[in-house]
Amino acid sequence: MLRRSLASLALGLLAAPAVMAQEAWPRRPVRLVVAFPPGGLSDVMGRMVATKLSEGLGQPVVVDNRAGAGGTLGTQAAVRAAPDGYTLAFAAPSTHVSGPLLFPSPGYDGVSDVMPVGAFATIGSILVVHPSVPARSVAELTALAKAEPGKINFASAGSGGSVHLAGELYKMLAQVDITHVPYRGGAPMLTDMLAGRVQMAFDNLPQILPHVRSGAMRGLAVTSKERSRFIPELPTMIEAGVPGFDITSWFGVTAPMGTPPEIVARVNAVMRAAVSEAAVQEQLTGIGAESLSMTPEEFGAFMRAERARYAEIIRISGARAD
Repeated sequence: MLRRSLASLALGLLAAPAVMAQEAWPRRPVRLVVAFPPGGLSDVMGRMVATKLSEGLGQPVVVDNRAGAGGTLGTQAAVRAAPDGYTLAFAAPSTHVSGPLLFPSPGYDGVSDVMPVGAFATIGSILVVHPSVPARSVAELTALAKAEPGKINFASAGSGGSVHLAGELYKMLAQVDITHVPYRGGAPMLTDMLAGRVQMAFDNLPQILPHVRSGAMRGLAVTSKERSRFIPELPTMIEAGVPGFDITSWFGVTAPMGTPPEIVARVNAVMRAAVSEAAVQEQLTGIGAESLSMTPEEFGAFMRAERARYAEIIRISGARAD
């Protein structure tokens, strides 16, 4: 009996340092890689997440902006980081789903090579045209595009994002020939859109809604399955005559493969608590976003489903990274 007690005590002492180290995380600042330039929607969302994680974890969570190649350059660095909980990646469709499918050498699989941590928010987009375009509905735009194949340009903030794939999906479902014009971010894209240098775009609601309200751009439809509470007068693309159209942006967090599940669970708990806060809900509403809460398992299944859906759009449409 004494021997057994001594053995149990020894095992407990051996396990104690590991438990203490586990409980001590994080003991220094955590890096959140946001693979986009400062100032854009993804950066704004990433900084919101970093702020809440800093509060919940008791250590600074520092945003590391690493832009390039549709979000795949920075994400590759995050995926390859040590799986110790001190590097996390801010996830969006282009960083983890469509980007790795479109770019020839992303260096990682955005679903299989990461540990899903949790979701944070989702944002719809609006199909807009410059007021100089003689189309006041999706049906009229489709008729115009079919009458002038290849002459209408659609802008995006970069190859691989949800707004790029929204244009490709419209091309595929409506059977129109329109030309993709990718920009290096949302700001230069918006500048050319407002100037009429490009005729149309599927743009994220927070950036484009004020210009739709002002009349600087004409909104034709929203890209989500259901109408948006932020602009309920606009029909969905499905209602406007494009069956099966459904694309929205989403945002979350992943960790390098091999990150201890206890750390993943802790970060997930902080994120889920954050999106339930009234202040965060109000902040998201202010930029036209909806909160999104998932367990790591749910977020992983969600990303796998998104990858399958985007892969089919890319395959059928022939989309490529421009």
